[in-house]
Amino acid sequence: MSWLIRGTRALGVAGALVVLCSVPPKAQHLPVTPARVAAVDARRLYDGACATCHGRLGDGRGPSAQAIGSPRPRDLTAGVYKFRSTPTGSLPTDEDIFRVISRGVPDTWMPAWEGLLSPAQRWALVQYIKAFCEVFVEEEPDAPIEIPNPPPETAALVWEGKYVYAMLGCRKCHGDRGRGDGPSARELVDDWGWKIRPYDFTRGDYKNGSTPSDLYRTLVTGLNGTPMPALEPQIVAYPGGSDVDIGELGEVLESGVVEELRVYLEIEPTAAELQQMSPLETEILVQRRLWALVYYLRSLHRPKGFLYRLFVDNPELRGNHDNDP
Repeated sequence: MSWLIRGTRALGVAGALVVLCSVPPKAQHLPVTPARVAAVDARRLYDGACATCHGRLGDGRGPSAQAIGSPRPRDLTAGVYKFRSTPTGSLPTDEDIFRVISRGVPDTWMPAWEGLLSPAQRWALVQYIKAFCEVFVEEEPDAPIEIPNPPPETAALVWEGKYVYAMLGCRKCHGDRGRGDGPSARELVDDWGWKIRPYDFTRGDYKNGSTPSDLYRTLVTGLNGTPMPALEPQIVAYPGGSDVDIGELGEVLESGVVEELRVYLEIEPTAAELQQMSPLETEILVQRRLWALVYYLRSLHRPKGFLYRLFVDNPELRGNHDNDP
């Protein structure tokens, strides 16, 4: 019966979203100008479309927030945004907020408003949302990180990505097979103390975008307010060599995988060789490993049917009690 209870709660929130989605789109094809944005009644728009989850005060405590469970609606008063193009710890750009409003967040109750609200309405919401937090007045966001053009996906990159994943400790949270079931998974909390589940990469539909460039952006910026760190160059430029101590990996990974990992490390630059490398050579190494990780994570996607994803394999819709205060 537990699946039925979860389904009923899900349909209850879904019904609320249907009502919200009835906000009529206006001027979809007209150019966005400051005057057109200013003409939008952003408060009324926010109260009708956003407040049920994020709260009228932007504190993430709207009337539907408790039923939603994990992840909790964003507390807009804190100025802490997971999905950004800016470095870790920075505020998001206006374009970042606009992108999230437009695309939504897959596999959560945050819908994509692109087809429901006009560009002017969405830009007005960006400014209204920022007004919940004084930090936007006091600080400017850092410059967005540069995302290089993705290299072609190859079997060699996917192969390397498996061992980059191991060396960076991704398995501790996301599990050996990327299913979000690592040994630390049930202990993780966000900055507000709410339990948070690591992402299951076998599901695809990444919350911050599913293209290789989107996933790269997530890896190098991290997710503010969560245990997911930014993969900065000094982290990714780990040493290789035959004498590298792989620590607990040698105890927890399957013996065949451990041997393959050792083979991989033998062909990677040693600590001494890393010190001799030029900044350009180090950058090339770091970029290769990052893109290898991107393509490995994408290779883990295993399509599943809608009902399975909704009632069985969706941590955002199951386990709501894990997030009860």
